[in-house]
Amino acid sequence: MKLKLAGLNICFLVCIASMGYGQESQLLSKPGSEPEVYGAMVKPDAPGTHPAVIILYGSNGWRPVYVTMAEDLASEGFVSLVLDYYASAAERVETTNMIDKWPLWQDALRDAVRLLAEDPSTAGSPVGLVGFSLGGFLAVSTANSIPEVKAVVEFFGGAIDEIDLESQVRDFPPLLILHGEKDESVPVSKAYELRDAVLADGGEVEMQIYPGAPHGFNAPWAPWYNDSLANDSFQRSVDFFARKLKN
Repeated sequence: MKLKLAGLNICFLVCIASMGYGQESQLLSKPGSEPEVYGAMVKPDAPGTHPAVIILYGSNGWRPVYVTMAEDLASEGFVSLVLDYYASAAERVETTNMIDKWPLWQDALRDAVRLLAEDPSTAGSPVGLVGFSLGGFLAVSTANSIPEVKAVVEFFGGAIDEIDLESQVRDFPPLLILHGEKDESVPVSKAYELRDAVLADGGEVEMQIYPGAPHGFNAPWAPWYNDSLANDSFQRSVDFFARKLKN
């Protein structure tokens, strides 16, 4: 592992050893079908088709708060799918090395998009990705390989070092970067590196750097959680998806 992802890999090893999957994460694909997609899906109350947003958690894995976020996004008119990509890859490879699992996680994300394409509530609709930390890296490394993805919001992530940067940002969909200035897990330099690479390729980027904020500033379980920044970043995400997926 390269240094910029080493901290995330350490957390990944600890979480894999200790985590279980609660009732919140369920099999979303049809029983017996391949590939299997795990997670939770929340739909707006209004009938008809809607744009979709896939939520990609960080290295701590599944937490009910992501379902709460999906419910909030659904209230804004988005079909929201929290993808449990750890579960989707759990039985396909016996390793605790993050990079060994990376292609499987990318496949899980592509499988989730295919599932949405087959659902009457989202068939033919654009898809957005919102990723947190490890999920942000996953979103960035995969988005331009999925034609249905029309917008990406990444929280305190970046471009993964193990994959060529140019290949990750080529023809990238509109991107919103949200990062803390004092992030010690994923330095804010990763945000600027990603922004500059996407812009150099002719892509569209919006960015908000929060002064003095650490990594995971919107994580309710963290002692450094900041309610004001959490609300601001969520609203920026909703507004961004509304502009890019609904128009």
